[in-house]
Amino acid sequence: MKKRKPFKLIIIMLLLVGVAIAVWYFFKKSKPDAVTGLKPHVEMSIARISDVTDSTIKMELKTLVYNPLPVGMHLKNIDYVVKMNGKTIVEDHYRKPLEVNAADSSLLTLPAKIKIRNLRVEGDEEAGKGEDSADYHFKTILHFEKSFLGKDSLVLDMDKRLPLYRLPMVKMAGYDFKKLGLKESDIVVKIEVTNLNPFSLEFQDPRYVMDLGKQKRFAEGAVKGITKVKSKSKDVYEIPLEVSLGKVIKAGAQMLTKGKELPFTFYFKSKIKSENEVLNNSDINLIMDGELKDVETFQKNLERK
Repeated sequence: MKKRKPFKLIIIMLLLVGVAIAVWYFFKKSKPDAVTGLKPHVEMSIARISDVTDSTIKMELKTLVYNPLPVGMHLKNIDYVVKMNGKTIVEDHYRKPLEVNAADSSLLTLPAKIKIRNLRVEGDEEAGKGEDSADYHFKTILHFEKSFLGKDSLVLDMDKRLPLYRLPMVKMAGYDFKKLGLKESDIVVKIEVTNLNPFSLEFQDPRYVMDLGKQKRFAEGAVKGITKVKSKSKDVYEIPLEVSLGKVIKAGAQMLTKGKELPFTFYFKSKIKSENEVLNNSDINLIMDGELKDVETFQKNLERK
């Protein structure tokens, strides 16, 4: 009987060690440490496109910074990157200090500017595959005023599948003098509008101005109301512009020396209305440059179709 006591003692010790390990593991799972289990996180999404030009897009990113910790965060600035299908389309900074209280959140509107070419190239590739959406990766780097949880900065990542936004494409497709008067004349400019989105777009009260050669504001006009552009469409619209007879005569004199190589600049401004919240109420401000011979060639190609 005495020989069994050491054996029983060993079993009891093993049981106690096992219980201690189980208790330690339980508390570790139920009480995560502040760095990993209660890490701050950021929710980011594309809120709206505010302004579209011939080369850039201004965009607003809605950003929610959430701090679940029992201590407040004092941010010095924020860096943020947005990638679409692995290609960087936004890389910018928020330089204002921000305080997020303990167990609280803060909602920010971050500005962003995208080059049209970057968005259009990627959009054309995805559209060629029959895709109407894309994979977006949002990366946020929080820089702290002073060390927070032993760190000077914190990198947070988030992935989302969102619609593939296709901007309307506007091209000058032709022109025609309709009326020649003693004081003023009418010129009809044809523009080709392409909307590759799965939703329709509307141009509200679009305005047009045309420079011709050395003449600024050679012709101008506006269309009151709504011009609707159907989804997945490419259509030509006729825009009436008014021009004074004196400017017509000057243009004729310029054409005697320049001919069809006479340069022009066509300005198109409007507000977009759309069922898509991101594009709705955005301003579009496009500039098209070229020579009259380019427009005539384009017009002849359209007439052959």
